[in-house]
Amino acid sequence: MTSNRDLWSRRRFLTTTGAVTLGGAALNLVGGLPQAHAAGVVSYVDTSKSTYDKLVLMVDDKPFYHSGVQFRYEKHKYTFGWTDAQLKPVLGMIRDDGFTVVNIPIWWSKVETSKDVFDFTDIDRYLAWCGEYGLKLELLWFGHESTGSSMAPRMPAYVMNDYQFVVRSDGTRLVLNGNPLLDKTDPNLLAREKFVLGRLMTHLASADTAHTVVGIQVLNEPNVSKQQGGSSIDRSYSTYSTDRWNSGGYTDATKFRKDVLLNYLTQLGQVIKQSDYSVYTRTNIAGSGDTVPVAENEVLRAQGTSTIDFFGKDPYTTGLDTLYNYGRDAVWAQGKNFPMIMENFGGTPAADVEKFNGIAGNTAFNLYAALDPDSSTGSSNHGLYDFNPTTKVVTRKAVSDKVARLNHVLNKIHRDLASKLPVERGGTNLQTFNRSATASTTTTKPVGGVDITFTTSSGAQALAVRRGAAEFALTTTTQATFTLPGTTGVVRSVEAGRYDANDNWVKAGTKTYSTVSGNTAIDLAAGECVRVLYLVSGATYKLRHSSSGQYLDTDLNGAVLLAAKSTYDDQDWIVAQDSSGSWTIKNARTGRNYLETVSSNNGVIWNSGTISASSLWTLEGVATGGLRVNNNQTGRAYLYRTSAGEVKWNTGTQDTSTVWVFEAK
Repeated sequence: MTSNRDLWSRRRFLTTTGAVTLGGAALNLVGGLPQAHAAGVVSYVDTSKSTYDKLVLMVDDKPFYHSGVQFRYEKHKYTFGWTDAQLKPVLGMIRDDGFTVVNIPIWWSKVETSKDVFDFTDIDRYLAWCGEYGLKLELLWFGHESTGSSMAPRMPAYVMNDYQFVVRSDGTRLVLNGNPLLDKTDPNLLAREKFVLGRLMTHLASADTAHTVVGIQVLNEPNVSKQQGGSSIDRSYSTYSTDRWNSGGYTDATKFRKDVLLNYLTQLGQVIKQSDYSVYTRTNIAGSGDTVPVAENEVLRAQGTSTIDFFGKDPYTTGLDTLYNYGRDAVWAQGKNFPMIMENFGGTPAADVEKFNGIAGNTAFNLYAALDPDSSTGSSNHGLYDFNPTTKVVTRKAVSDKVARLNHVLNKIHRDLASKLPVERGGTNLQTFNRSATASTTTTKPVGGVDITFTTSSGAQALAVRRGAAEFALTTTTQATFTLPGTTGVVRSVEAGRYDANDNWVKAGTKTYSTVSGNTAIDLAAGECVRVLYLVSGATYKLRHSSSGQYLDTDLNGAVLLAAKSTYDDQDWIVAQDSSGSWTIKNARTGRNYLETVSSNNGVIWNSGTISASSLWTLEGVATGGLRVNNNQTGRAYLYRTSAGEVKWNTGTQDTSTVWVFEAK
């Protein structure tokens, strides 16, 4: 089935010339922007659950595993005087530590330096650096306000002179630390901010051909009539605000604030969605924010008119259960709102465990921040790394190594994390283990209908994925053992490695395993990922002799031999299991049938179609890789290659000549 990008509703919305009613406020959602085209869609949220069992971030039409950290480039540079030479290496650390996306704010004043004078130097620097380090970028649009304050350095000077501020009923401004708050009911402010954001999007469409930018945060912890850490009022009493209050027939200030904020955000989101560089949009809300319009945005989504893809909270908590339960929170996971923690402590001693809990609960996770720009000592619970406030030298701290280890583990199964719902959130094929990081534990959990046992004595946190009928992936932060029940099937191979950017397996080496009471036990080292493949009854394989590299082949008159690999079907074998658990191995060439042993000269042939003990086989996994093929006829044992290169059966010897690798077609 085709994934639902919500493109049809977006196009319909963008070509609507009327106004959408939100509470008592009318939203004019058209403006004069050019219509979007599918070719300009870089990212979106697939909300259909038709291809995947969860809401999925899509980048270039592929599920994208979002693992972010915020980098306050602009605050370090423009507030605290850091240089580019001091800042750029931090992105290298972020890359090395396995993050997939970096969140970097961009101030309005760094796009429009004075009225109608545009400068994209910082944007181009972000693109160049992220491109060099292989990072995706989320731009955080710090427009007319952030955290309830309008700060002069973050806007060109005319903005603070030309537009309305939030005022009390006596006409005095709401002010915190000398900073007022611009009024979101001022239509001229909104129009101008839309225009400037549109210029930014036009620049991205021409400059970012590599699709480095994958998402945009619209404003930062926005408020309507509150300054975080300062004063709040029920609403602004400006002329614009009062006119909207009266014309909308409002009596509830909470509803009014929700409508005002959602109107403003939706209009800005429209600019992004209607541009030739359309990306997913999000807005973060602080725990102390004065309005949370998530439910109202879901109403717009149902109407096909929402332009903010999802809202999220900045919880700043170390509570593991709070982080774990975020992915089913009644507010942040309601409807089709993609669950994302947009900021949480980056530098607490257990930041890695906290992140794992968010992921275990089906939540994308961002740390704040790489460095804490506001720390007078250079070290805090907010900063993943430390720095010397005088020299600006950046150093690692213990938790950054643990976060890096976790990130690298998660990246090895990135596509599964992006597209599969955890079992404990209602999914089937993605399971997490030991979210509390208990030092020593053993637990058994279902993964795709198979009960897998996990054991650690090193506090490991781990994941298991069923990727198909015969494929499992297992990965862990520190040493652990996974045990898969013998009833799962015959193990075809166990390998260490990872899944690449296109979700293809990259083998690092064969992984040894053991058989305990008929079950498969695999010891994983710290940071290791293994893939376990099982034989599939009815599937077609090539049988490669492990030590010689030659392939089991057939010829005329029942002949079975070894030869170099070819594309012909006389080297293809259909492997099927019967009700007794034994296997037949049938050649795919028309007229050639089952692999069979004969008494004469320990011979092996293909027969005319008879199934008997001599053409039935027991397939036995080999701990170091491959399978042994054991004939069911009494007195006959393993298929092997003689020193002369012939295919024979022996009477029970187990050595390298009896090991075969089943390569799936």
